[in-house]
Amino acid sequence: MVLYDDKGLEIFDKITYNEDYYLTDAEMNIFERFGEEMAKEYVQDGDVLVELGCGSMRKTKSLLTSITTHRKNITYYAVDLSHTSLLESLKPLTESFPQISFTGLLGTYDDALHHIAATIPKSARKTYLWLGSSIGNLTREEAASFLRNVNEKAMEEGDLFICGIDRRNEKSKVGLAYNDRRGETRDFIMNGLDHVNVIFGEEVVKRSGFEYLSVYNDEMGRHEAYYRSLCRQKVGSTKSEPRFEIWIEEGELINVEYSVKYSAREVETLVSKAEFYHAGKYTDSTSSYDLHFFQKPPFFFPALSKSSPATPTLAEWNTLWKAWDTVTLSMIPSYADQPISLRHPFIFYLGHIPAFLDIQVSRCLKEEFTEPKEFTRIFERGIDPDVEDPEQCHDHSEVPEEWPGVESVLKYRDGVRERVRGVLVGLKGREEGRKRLERTLWMCYEHEAMHLETILYMLLQSPTVKPPHNVAKPILPTTTTTTTHIKPAKFIPFPNPPSTLTIGIEDPEENDFNASLPTPPQFGWDNEKPPHTASLKPFALQSRKVTNGEYFHFLASQSFPSHLLPASWIHLPSPPQSLTTAAKAAEPPSSPTLDASSHYGIKTVFGVVELQKGWKWPVSVSGDQASAYAVVKGGRLPTEAEWRFVRGAMRRKESDGVETEEVGRSGFRGWGVGDVDEEEDEEVKGLVGDGWELTGTVFDGFEGFRASEMYPGYSEDFFDGKHNVVVGGSWATVPRISGRESFRNWYQRSYLYVFAGFRLARDL
Repeated sequence: MVLYDDKGLEIFDKITYNEDYYLTDAEMNIFERFGEEMAKEYVQDGDVLVELGCGSMRKTKSLLTSITTHRKNITYYAVDLSHTSLLESLKPLTESFPQISFTGLLGTYDDALHHIAATIPKSARKTYLWLGSSIGNLTREEAASFLRNVNEKAMEEGDLFICGIDRRNEKSKVGLAYNDRRGETRDFIMNGLDHVNVIFGEEVVKRSGFEYLSVYNDEMGRHEAYYRSLCRQKVGSTKSEPRFEIWIEEGELINVEYSVKYSAREVETLVSKAEFYHAGKYTDSTSSYDLHFFQKPPFFFPALSKSSPATPTLAEWNTLWKAWDTVTLSMIPSYADQPISLRHPFIFYLGHIPAFLDIQVSRCLKEEFTEPKEFTRIFERGIDPDVEDPEQCHDHSEVPEEWPGVESVLKYRDGVRERVRGVLVGLKGREEGRKRLERTLWMCYEHEAMHLETILYMLLQSPTVKPPHNVAKPILPTTTTTTTHIKPAKFIPFPNPPSTLTIGIEDPEENDFNASLPTPPQFGWDNEKPPHTASLKPFALQSRKVTNGEYFHFLASQSFPSHLLPASWIHLPSPPQSLTTAAKAAEPPSSPTLDASSHYGIKTVFGVVELQKGWKWPVSVSGDQASAYAVVKGGRLPTEAEWRFVRGAMRRKESDGVETEEVGRSGFRGWGVGDVDEEEDEEVKGLVGDGWELTGTVFDGFEGFRASEMYPGYSEDFFDGKHNVVVGGSWATVPRISGRESFRNWYQRSYLYVFAGFRLARDL
């Protein structure tokens, strides 16, 4: 407030034209390069655009030009504290864009959000713009709180929030931006002292007694602006009430403002705390600055914390059911489809989830099954046959000649959900059998969450998959990416690990029936317990996962053998057709001869993406394919113990004794993988999210292992030497699973379809 009087605004406008202040030019560059794409892909007829803090609106004009080019009718709200600024900004825009309806809102952000929530119909799709790296004026905690407030109070499902965020750039670059060669930033800051005197109506502070100090705090990732006292002096008021007098020593600093910068990981944390879906970002041509597209999602899974109860709450169940319905009701083209021959058609999973839930709750409570009871017979357990010999399969439910109709299955689902809601509501007042019931509900929650991921990786193999309803398509790079644009992953050494590592948790199922014992802090599946030890030797681990681009070059070196082609890729026709056509194209030939990456696409829930655009994404492969890559590259897959040791070490390093969220790109923060993190390349990154991580550890029993009484075949059915442990979590893994360090997943090494990637390890 002190800095932005009329003169301050005038000086700041000059700063935005100053070449040293790169932020404005970077945003202008983004709108000039990508404005057409933004208008085409993310603005619809009838949308309402709200700009928080409009300023001169030079950048806005570029976007509005693109919108009108596409003949889209919108309503535009400009929010500002300055009446003069609003008038000067809106007048030329109303003249340039007569087809757009403009409204100026004079007041604070909170005033504007309250007005918008009260006056704009909920059915109107809104897009907020917060440009100029204004987010940097808040601490990271304040920024997350502000975005969360906008999300909760002034956004509906599907609304967008476009946010300009400056990166953690080189110290010299940031320093020059906030202490430019023309001295305009200095004049802007020093004018704040003049404004203080105007506010008080007297000379409270002498401008000549201070100077501007510009500091870039690299550790905190922020620029800091200060007034530095040039002598011992007194500041105070003799006229205002209450009167005050303060002595300031020579060299004493008075903080004026912070300008906070963000790493990619800090943006992920911001998104998680604000409870947004992150559709991606547009970047300027110097890779200094980003426009991030956040969206209010259909559902949001909070991060797991130490305070999370062992049993999912009713609110958590409702979120899971919203996620399940988003996927099963808006994305599946036909419930009879069976895109993976080793799995049942989609209709099975629609019935399996409520049937499994109803069976477990009924057994625990010793009550009757929900009608129709025959559904428990055909939907209790699915199939996961041997990939090499599909005739070999564990026990499973009988397969009917004809599956029940969709409507009857959905009605059954709703009945089971209503039953479980009642059980959850009555849980607090229950004493007898409460702990076993809590475990049952936990088990069923995680079972449903895991099958949500199953359906999604099945959908990825369907050429007619529909994108999720009310979810913005991800922003993709517009230029071809090559290996020269990605830093090689470093091998981070761990020369002195402990000789053994304890893996697992204490959670005996028999304790459920001992009333004197409390509910454990967390439940676990049978393969997570009891704690057991695994050996460690000195090793090194790659800083990030292997990318599609790196895997492509590996394939090229091997002449593209068909057994090493990822199921996450698709062979594109040549010459390339539209992505929709490509997705529906026939299966690729058994031994394709390809000479360029343009012949491949990557399957996503939004359709096929050309390989070059996902060049920096982690590749999704089978365990056998990852091992083949490792052999050629002179490495190996890490053991489970190595991976868990590094995860623990990285968490301790990041938290430094303070509990931190560990989400990454998991829990539907994004509906697919994103570029690997190339920043801060001296540590191991991306251990959770994007995709599960394949290990070289065979999935088997261990000392003290006992099969679950409640679900005996959960793990033991797969102790066949063909399955390996898989760790971490994918973009579609709920935080209750990806955030629990003891959780162990597994897949057959030859199974092609899982959302899993890998990184290499080496012995030291």
